[in-house]
Amino acid sequence: MIEKAVQTGTMLEINAAPDRRDLNDLHARAAAEAGALIVIDSDAHSPRLLPLMRYGIATARRAWLTPENVANTRPWKELKKLRKRER
Repeated sequence: MIEKAVQTGTMLEINAAPDRRDLNDLHARAAAEAGALIVIDSDAHSPRLLPLMRYGIATARRAWLTPENVANTRPWKELKKLRKRER
C-alpha cells in the first residue's frame, strides 16, 4: 500500500476518530520514510466532533511526523496544488 501511494502520489490518511484508527503511528512513520504525504483527518460529521483532531495529531507525533510530512499543515494555496485533480 505505501509503495503504491508513493508511486501514484496518493496521500495517506490518519483518521482521528478513535474507532477509525486505520493508519497507526508505525504505518504513518513507514509511509513518511518512504516519501508518502500524510493527511490528518478529523472524520467529523458535525462540528461537535472536531475536537477528535487531537487524536490524529497525537498519532502523527508518535510517528515523529513533521509539518513537511503532513499535507494539511500547508496553506490552502499549497495544499490545493498537491491534490490529484489539480495536477
